[in-house]
Amino acid sequence: MRFPKRIFSTLATISLTTSFGLLSANASTKATTPMLGYRYDKQAANYQDLSSSDYYKDVWNNATASWKKAGFTWTKAATAKTTVSSYDGSSDMTLAGYNSVSYNKSTGEITSSKVRINRAVFEKYNYTKAERTNVAEHELGHALGIGHNNTDSVSVMNPANRYYTIQACDINGMKARYATTTTFDSVPNNPGEIITVTEYLHVQPKITNITTNYSSQSHSLILKGRAIGIEHLTLTYQGKKVRTVNVKSGQFKFAQQFKGYGDFKLMKGQQVLATIPSQQYATPKVKVTSAERTTKDIYYTLIGSRDATINIAQNGQVIKTIKNASATTKVFIPNAKIKNSTRGLTVTQRVTNKKTSQAVQLPPLKVNIKQVTNF
Repeated sequence: MRFPKRIFSTLATISLTTSFGLLSANASTKATTPMLGYRYDKQAANYQDLSSSDYYKDVWNNATASWKKAGFTWTKAATAKTTVSSYDGSSDMTLAGYNSVSYNKSTGEITSSKVRINRAVFEKYNYTKAERTNVAEHELGHALGIGHNNTDSVSVMNPANRYYTIQACDINGMKARYATTTTFDSVPNNPGEIITVTEYLHVQPKITNITTNYSSQSHSLILKGRAIGIEHLTLTYQGKKVRTVNVKSGQFKFAQQFKGYGDFKLMKGQQVLATIPSQQYATPKVKVTSAERTTKDIYYTLIGSRDATINIAQNGQVIKTIKNASATTKVFIPNAKIKNSTRGLTVTQRVTNKKTSQAVQLPPLKVNIKQVTNF
């Protein structure tokens, strides 16, 4: 019998951790990381490091030291059933690493274990040495017999881990796996009982450093940022695909014309990686706190954005402009300017690099009437 490969992916939102045990688990983290169907005979094992560079030898030294601190002793040996190394996985940039284990399906005894981490992914997506060590810790966790925690967990066994070192839930899982005493010395390995399974660690797709600018000349949104674990990125507007771009050196840029104030989404396939609502690219609406009309003038008190350009229009024609407005702006308009009618008056504002706000309808007023609104 041969089990199918278990492939996991995630789109978790996670935070950086830099040292062992500093993060407390969130609600979506299993308190005990699940066990797999295999183990060593005791809470310790030898490993052979096949790395050719001192850099990756140090990564494995750091990873095994972290597991030793957590309670599982990995000991380097000249030969061992478990081997560790890095590899050039440029043919599949979705994988940060994998662990392929052969074991006796009746007893759970590990007969061989191949633990690998992907140099190509690390280099392309700028993994730090600490993050590469986290990946190595993840794969060693599989090698000793624990599986994946939840997709958005705070766990070294997060299915797309990059940022987490070993957490309390992972220690709980390791202890549960080795809670019983066993020995494999007297149990012969029947070739017909040996199966091989592979656990994969996928690269977590992530968008960071998003900036938005709006061009009033071209009526376009200029959207830029960094992308991790992504070759192609799609932009949608109001649920419709509008453009796909290639990610180059971890950077992306969109320049997209559009109308309205809908949501943009950045997507990898069917996965939504980021949402850009109108609040990010458009100036907020003006708030009208008071309006009063006399026989000669009409007065407004407006709350808006500092240094904005405010336009008051009547039936679509601008009749008054205030530049470099303050947060609270008082405006007066002669009755003659509005031809003695307050109907059809609207106010908008715009700050640099933002789209003009949506129009706010100004209240129609009769002479000697004042309206006040508290926000």
